[in-house]
Amino acid sequence: LMEASRQAGMAEVATSVLHNVGNVLNSVNVSATIVADQLKKSRIASLVKAVALLQEHATDLGGFLTGDLKGKQLPGYLGEVAEYLAAERGAQLKELDLLRKNIEHIKEIVAMQQSYAKVSGVSEKVKIAELIEDALRMNTAALARHELQLFREYDPHLPEISVDKHKVLQILVNLIRNAKYACDESGRKDKRLTVRVTNGDDRVRIAVIDNGVGIPAENLARIFNHGFTTRKDGHGFGLHSGALGARELGGALRVHSDGPGRGATFTLELPLRRS
Repeated sequence: LMEASRQAGMAEVATSVLHNVGNVLNSVNVSATIVADQLKKSRIASLVKAVALLQEHATDLGGFLTGDLKGKQLPGYLGEVAEYLAAERGAQLKELDLLRKNIEHIKEIVAMQQSYAKVSGVSEKVKIAELIEDALRMNTAALARHELQLFREYDPHLPEISVDKHKVLQILVNLIRNAKYACDESGRKDKRLTVRVTNGDDRVRIAVIDNGVGIPAENLARIFNHGFTTRKDGHGFGLHSGALGARELGGALRVHSDGPGRGATFTLELPLRRS
């Protein structure tokens, strides 16, 4: 059971990475399509025709531009085309810059996942805020697509802790994804996700707070049970795996909700020092 939960936790991270990459790829596809459409509709062909007309009258260019009806219209037409092409170039550069940033984001996500995969099971000193930011980064595109407002409330005096950062990442990624689903299911427009980090009593506490569907009182006692889920496509491993992982780290995973429609708070507690 422990191994199944561990594998489920790893799958959560991998799924989140793929989901996020998929969302970014959608943006990449949109930018590529916009640039392709702009190039198809480009007035560069009109410029080629205008140049051909000038070359055709190269021997008497002055007379053509002053005495011929088409020639008289040509300078104004060239100015209009030049203005259009300049605007077109600006729009394409903007989309290409967005395309480049999205591709960089995909590379960062994949590199981050690879770096975490290499250190699984190893405790090392980490900055909690950086670890949380990595978990958020893995969900950035999904949070943006689902229009969640993200708020950070970090204690400015957070110490480094020695921990298996891959295990912590698994727990945080799952909590953030669950918060996103809870907000989606609520149907509300002002979807909010808050990550609050505090420390005291030799513990650091990472609270993932949403204003989503909330949790009925009868579900609070069994929400960390193996196989328990309220989602149609859920498997009930994520929170169970998170609770086990937190215990293995010498901490705990806790939940609070004032009931249906009142949101939920999941708090991961980790010891500042392991005995």
